[in-house]
Amino acid sequence: MLEIEPERASTRGVFADALPELALRHNVLVVDTDTGSIKPAPGMDYLNVGIAENAAVGLAAGAEHCGRRALVCTFAAFSVSRAFEFIKLDIAYPRRRVCIVGTHGGASGGWLGPTHHATEDLALMNALPHMRVVVPADARQAVSLLGQCLEYDGPTYLRLGRKDSPVFAGLPEPELGVPQEVRPGRDIALVATGPEILATALEVARRLAGAGHSVQVINVHTVDPESAGAVGRAVAAECRWLVTLEEAWTSGGMGAQVAAALGARGIRWLPIGVDGFLPPGTHDSLLEASGLTPEAVLHQVLSFVTHP
Repeated sequence: MLEIEPERASTRGVFADALPELALRHNVLVVDTDTGSIKPAPGMDYLNVGIAENAAVGLAAGAEHCGRRALVCTFAAFSVSRAFEFIKLDIAYPRRRVCIVGTHGGASGGWLGPTHHATEDLALMNALPHMRVVVPADARQAVSLLGQCLEYDGPTYLRLGRKDSPVFAGLPEPELGVPQEVRPGRDIALVATGPEILATALEVARRLAGAGHSVQVINVHTVDPESAGAVGRAVAAECRWLVTLEEAWTSGGMGAQVAAALGARGIRWLPIGVDGFLPPGTHDSLLEASGLTPEAVLHQVLSFVTHP
């Protein structure tokens, strides 16, 4: 059974530690937007273009056109919203081998407020053909999935948090596009993405099991439409209630992709995610305000399964 370790670790932090070696191994041009997340190392091709996300995306696309893999590091809110047209036309349309790394994903920007919260990113990136959208479950998965994104023959978006988040003991090695059943069950499927949300799903499943429910938990680290079919196949054949959990707006996000893939099975669906814009606050307080704590999710799921 998957367990939450006492130590926490930042997906952004391990990305910064792992990037120099991976960039050298895969001959990657690293383009930074003055994020402060990158630690340039000797021999690593690194450019800091400043707070110029559009230029960073265009530069990376041009480098890939000339034969170089490239990675762009930005705040998620700025890459996805500010540079969306450039990502759409310069990277997704020609299927450039560019990895866009968005830090401060979801509500992890906290006190920085709505300008730095990125709750729209999953929906926007999912709208782009060819784009793989990746949300690691913890720091260990972040390193593995970063390496896989740099090997992938096409564009990728890697969403990372800001500060320390849960780390899971016993979590299998991830494979891009392949969901992970981390708790078997039959009646209720909790499909979760991201560290805090997976931790919540596991706690809710434990409490539901105590009330006599058979609960499946699936970790979805690749949340794009291409991966949704695999999630649908992973959901138990006996499942009666589908609950999707994400630190994002639910319109167009992970849950919408999974529900679309499962539509023909007629399973009732409860999407749980961020509802609207969030004020400045701590990450924990914003998750609470969004109904993404174990207590709030448990209440919503019990109401869902007991009221047809």
